[in-house]
Amino acid sequence: MEQQTQARALVDQGNTLLNEGEIMPAAAAFAEAVQIEPNEVGGHLGLAEANLALGVPSTVYLASRQVQLLAPNTADADLARAITLIMDRRYDAALPELDSAAARDPGRAYIHALRGFCLRRLGHTYDAVQADGKARRLSSGVDFTALLPKADALPPTQLATQSGPPSPYSGPPPETRPWSERSEVQRQAVRMRFALRNVPVLTYALIAINVLIYIACAIQAGDLLSPATVTGDVPIYDYGVQIGALMQNDPIQWYRVVTAMFLHLNYIHIGLNMLSLFFVGVPTERIFGRWRFLLIYFATGIAGGLVQYFFTPPNVPSLGASGAIFGIFGAFGAFIVLRRQFLRGGNAIIGQWLFWLAINLYFDFSQSQLNIGTADHIGGVVAGFILGAILIPPLTRIVRSR
Repeated sequence: MEQQTQARALVDQGNTLLNEGEIMPAAAAFAEAVQIEPNEVGGHLGLAEANLALGVPSTVYLASRQVQLLAPNTADADLARAITLIMDRRYDAALPELDSAAARDPGRAYIHALRGFCLRRLGHTYDAVQADGKARRLSSGVDFTALLPKADALPPTQLATQSGPPSPYSGPPPETRPWSERSEVQRQAVRMRFALRNVPVLTYALIAINVLIYIACAIQAGDLLSPATVTGDVPIYDYGVQIGALMQNDPIQWYRVVTAMFLHLNYIHIGLNMLSLFFVGVPTERIFGRWRFLLIYFATGIAGGLVQYFFTPPNVPSLGASGAIFGIFGAFGAFIVLRRQFLRGGNAIIGQWLFWLAINLYFDFSQSQLNIGTADHIGGVVAGFILGAILIPPLTRIVRSR
């Protein structure tokens, strides 16, 4: 009885260390627990979890096998099987096991963190974000980054040679050579990549680029509030705004369709555009993923510029990121319309989308004399809706907690 109590105390200590990201000390605590009490399921499962994060296949397989032998037909056994499959990079096969574990123990945050990891590796960004959010809510904000497997911790050939029938389990986890042999620069790169995996980097980068270009224009014009209305030599505007007459006479001038996307008329114009980009860009980038988001941004911005070219007098300049931003609006609208049955409060989200869309359109028509580019906006939102419907990420099966 005393041994069981001591082993369980060590398991609790190991779980606390895992939640704090102290993987090696946690693994040592779990190893000591199973040495004291070989039938302690929590110790074996903790070793499997810790060594999955460390990238040590042999210990993962052995510890997971012990969990399945000691506690069959339980959430622990389902989770152990999933950990083994994740170690083999069989993420599609691991998901049903994690779904089963979540159904049996819906309050265990680590299960949902692993689901998010598998979904992200399979390219299902939106579902991965949902799973990550659930893991954080259930754990009161624990960051599971350190507990997730490191990308390409072992080459596939090495995984294959170590995935045979397990021998009887004994002893603490072996040395974690794949991670320790990496340079400090490589380790920092891995940590940074995992830390930024849920950050809408491209949205923030686009906002920063637009603001910096506006500041540069204001410095050239000597007017922070409305630099585009200043008469005189402002080269960024002279060479960047979209002017149909120049584009008609010189094919090289078609670059203006892109450069005009980063120019703004005044502080109201850029302020509303960047606020809109922040509100709609953050969820859209997380839903579609960074590279599809970037494709939507530039493709719809160019499409809006082309529409503007055909519907604006050739001697009238036009500028603004609104075509691209309206494209993001359109892509987000396509997602919430086509996936509203899977969203909690889907109708409310559609209402918010229409509200921001209406504000931007009102600004367009109320300020139409400033040539900000209403046709550009309409072309962008239509192109964004179509492209969003094409690039919409697939939904995986949703298992509801019972």
